[in-house]
Amino acid sequence: MMATTYIPILEYHDLIKEFRDKSSFHSPYVLDPQKFYDQLKWLKENSFKTISVDDLFNNRIIEKAVILTFDDGHISNYECALPLLQEFGFQATFFLVAQFIGQENYLTVEHIQEMQKAGMHFESHSLTHPYLLALSRKVMVREITESKAVIEKIVNKNINHFCIPYGFYNKDLIQYAKNAGYKSVVTEKMGYYSPNMNSFKVLPRFTMKAKMNQNEFVHIMTQQRNKMIPQYCVENVLYLAKKVLGFKGYMRIKSLIAQSAMKRVGNMF
Repeated sequence: MMATTYIPILEYHDLIKEFRDKSSFHSPYVLDPQKFYDQLKWLKENSFKTISVDDLFNNRIIEKAVILTFDDGHISNYECALPLLQEFGFQATFFLVAQFIGQENYLTVEHIQEMQKAGMHFESHSLTHPYLLALSRKVMVREITESKAVIEKIVNKNINHFCIPYGFYNKDLIQYAKNAGYKSVVTEKMGYYSPNMNSFKVLPRFTMKAKMNQNEFVHIMTQQRNKMIPQYCVENVLYLAKKVLGFKGYMRIKSLIAQSAMKRVGNMF
């Protein structure tokens, strides 16, 4: 029935050639467009085909499938990612923060609708991109449900998948997403999608970071788990740190590390 057992879901954010704010906690997630091009080129040359997150639930899983996802809805998704995706004949799923739409440096309604006509897919990444677990039940549910409604009006179709801001979640959040009518929550936990009998899914992804090299990318795509041990170790430590420190503690540590790195670079000149 299915030609493949494990499917990589790749997580991207902004595509910017020279991202200057290296002290930002977001800087590790900003990818050079050349790296994105090289990854797409490798996928094409090795006969991979892109599917959407929704395809996982509609028995449209094909051999050598990969899912490309983008979080936040940065303007570079339209200006840079879209032309490259079209060049290689690929599709992607974009998780939108509803209240970011139309803001400076983010996609507009017109961008989204043009991208949809070009074969791209859109899902929810919350209303305002908060740390959801710090919110009251009422506000958390609002973030989950209202974002769905806003994006559905723009794309004129059901929004079925909720990507969790910052990757922090618990059983309550999953239940609220189910209640809102989502079919899955999408996380930052490292791993492959494996089909199972559960109707509601918690989806893992591989985060494409600025420092990742092409060999590491190939290891993920060819499922060379023995060569991915360092990546798994780092990501598991980060995941554990998130759980132990909580959101504020984790973000504080990330900020201090980024500032320290900037000072070391400054001392070199």
